[in-house]
Amino acid sequence: MEKNIYKGLITALITPFKNGKIDETALAKLIEFQISAEVKGIVIGGSTGEGTSLQDEDYYNLIKLSTQVANKKINIIAGLSSVSTECALNKAKILNQSGINGIMCTVPHYIRPEQAGIINHFKLLHDNTDLPLILYIHLGRTGVDLKDNTILKLAECKRIVAIKDAGADIMRPLRLSSKLPSYFTMMSGNDENCIAYSSHGGKGCISVISNIFPNECQQLQNYLKNGNYSEALKLQQELFPIYEAVFAESNPIGIKYAAQLLNLCSEEVKLPLTIARAATQESIKKILIEFRKI
Repeated sequence: MEKNIYKGLITALITPFKNGKIDETALAKLIEFQISAEVKGIVIGGSTGEGTSLQDEDYYNLIKLSTQVANKKINIIAGLSSVSTECALNKAKILNQSGINGIMCTVPHYIRPEQAGIINHFKLLHDNTDLPLILYIHLGRTGVDLKDNTILKLAECKRIVAIKDAGADIMRPLRLSSKLPSYFTMMSGNDENCIAYSSHGGKGCISVISNIFPNECQQLQNYLKNGNYSEALKLQQELFPIYEAVFAESNPIGIKYAAQLLNLCSEEVKLPLTIARAATQESIKKILIEFRKI
């Protein structure tokens, strides 16, 4: 893989809704906001984008609209989550023809497969698409982690080129970086862990906070890329209060409320998610005022 798109800053984009439907105007505004900040890529229909709450028709329409708005100015990565390998394969085959740049894949949720099943699942996805794949590790959403040997085995597949790691194991890149192919990247999936993850060999962050602070998150990644950890730490300390406020409730509840305050989109979410509680709203609003964003 000569050019790996999975590095630096990638935004896990929220999906804007209006009366239960995708808000196309707001979607364009969100994507243009990311392009203007020179973010490398955006994940569409991931967990932050409520992809599993969308009907298939809406999911594929969201991907189509996003590629049209992006117009090749930013990498479009489709979030692919499902409850079975068969469903994931069907999606992967359709996504392969959709004009996107890559796919971010989770283990099927609720099933809790063994490591052998995880390997077979991702190998089948690999063999049924021409797109570069990033594995998404999120124990809290899928119920299973990927063991080190599983990751090393999957890295032998030429189009499995990265990991989004939303777990608590910040030692993982320290253990694996020297054993993985040189082009393979490991990215933090948690904004609050990105400095620690980078210092252990990580190559970027797939961020939620960059929905509202893309320039600041981009600057943070630039500091890390250049080895300027002292400035990165200062910026991370400034951003930490917004992390705490936004993630006080299940993602993407907090980030959608923040986006509404910034006039990017409505805070509307799909049930069973609910809008932010009053205390959460107050905390987010206070911090955005302090940042002079509103």
